[in-house]
Amino acid sequence: MKRQGLLSATGVLMLGLVMLMTLHEWDDTLPGQEDGILTAPAIIAKDITARAFSEEDGRLQYYLTAKTLTQYDHNPLTEMQEPELEMANDKGSWTIVSEQGVVKENGDLIVFSGDVKARNQQQKITLDTQELRFYSDTNIASSPDNVDLEFESGTTRAGALEADLDKGILTLEKGVKSEFDAPAS
Repeated sequence: MKRQGLLSATGVLMLGLVMLMTLHEWDDTLPGQEDGILTAPAIIAKDITARAFSEEDGRLQYYLTAKTLTQYDHNPLTEMQEPELEMANDKGSWTIVSEQGVVKENGDLIVFSGDVKARNQQQKITLDTQELRFYSDTNIASSPDNVDLEFESGTTRAGALEADLDKGILTLEKGVKSEFDAPAS
């Protein structure tokens, strides 16, 4: 009887050892795929919603939705397809939509790219560009690319833009051209 128990215990130990060795081998990458872990996404999510809150007073900074989100572990980067960002302050509410988006700098920077459109319904402003950067920690939006702005009474085209959304200050650069409708007399 003692021999049978010893054989059973030895068999269980051997089986455990084989399983541990197998699991250890599975943990490694395939030959030639060593860099795969560096580029593979950690999370892929569909139809996501996210909210960011201020660390200072806990107020909502922005509300973000996207069709898909891809998060990487070895690169502090989050990619989004069809993102839509909504943020509001005492100057009004802004909605930014684009084809792609990338979240960087621990969520403090969101880069919208592709066909980017930003709208402020209260001030009746529409912005169109190919790239728009939103710095959530300072509430500043900038575009290094051509920007088309449409107001209630006219349009403006510029080569670059920076907007302080809290102060309501808009800075346009590089060949600014504006056309306004003359008031009816």
